[in-house]
Amino acid sequence: MIRFNYFLRRSPGMPLEDFQNYWLSTHGPLVAKHASSLRIRRYIQAHVRPDDPLGQMLQQTYGTQGEPYDGVAELWWKSPADLYEAMTTAEAQQASKELLEDERNFIDFSRSALWFAVDMPQISPPGRIIAREETTVLKGYYVGRLAEGVPADRAKYHWFSVHGSLARQYEQCLPFQRYIQVHQVDEPLADNFRAERGGMEVFPTIGHAETWMDRRSMDAPPGPEAQEAFALLVQDIGNFVDTTAATMFVAKEHVIVDKKIFVPPLPTPNCS
Repeated sequence: MIRFNYFLRRSPGMPLEDFQNYWLSTHGPLVAKHASSLRIRRYIQAHVRPDDPLGQMLQQTYGTQGEPYDGVAELWWKSPADLYEAMTTAEAQQASKELLEDERNFIDFSRSALWFAVDMPQISPPGRIIAREETTVLKGYYVGRLAEGVPADRAKYHWFSVHGSLARQYEQCLPFQRYIQVHQVDEPLADNFRAERGGMEVFPTIGHAETWMDRRSMDAPPGPEAQEAFALLVQDIGNFVDTTAATMFVAKEHVIVDKKIFVPPLPTPNCS
C-alpha cells in the first residue's frame, strides 16, 4: 500500500470557510469522479479546526510553533506499481490535469507540501475510528522537521523503534484512541507533482504522526500518569525533531472515496 499526503494552505485572501467548502463540495466530487481511472482506493479530506481548544492545548503541550495547515488530502493506492501503471494511461493523465487546474482555484502551492508515505500503526485497536463532523472524535496531526545534524535514516529508526515503543508502553495512560506514524518514502512521482505546482514548500522530514482522540476523555483533568507519559514523549521527540519548527493541529475527516485495499502477500523468506 502507498499513501499520498498533501498538506494544504489556502489561496491568499480566501477565508478558511470558503476554502473548505470549495474543497469539499467542488474538488472532492471531482476526485471521486476520476478515482477509478486514477486507481485511487481511498480519499479523505481532513479539515483543520484552528480555534479548537484541544488543538491549542496540544500545541502548548508539545511546544510546537509552526503554522498549521488548512487541511490535509490523503489518498491511498494498493501499491506503488498500481499507481505508476495508472499514471501511464491517457485517461489518468487527463484526469490529473483537470484536478491540477481546479487546485489553482483554492490552493496556495508555495505554502503547501506533499510527499508519499506508508502507514506504521502504533496504537491501533480493531475497527475504524473516524473523526467525523457529527462525533466528539478529533484527528491530530504532528508534522515534524528533522533536527539539525540527525540523519533521516537514524531519525526514522528511532521514531519507529524507540518512540513508538514508548507510546505503546504508556498506551493505557494516553488519551489516544489510535496512533499512526506515517513514514515518508522517496517516490520520484512526488518530485513530478511538486514541479507541476511550482515552488512548493520543501523541508527535511521523515513524515508525520496522526492520533485520534475523543473530546470527552480529553476534557477530564490529566492524572500524574498521563502527565509523565506526555513529558517523556515530548522529551524524546526532541531527539530527532526540531520541535519549535514542528506543526500541530486537529481536524475533522470527510471520507470521499473508500474502497477495500487488497495488498499482495509479502514474499516468503527462503529458509533452505
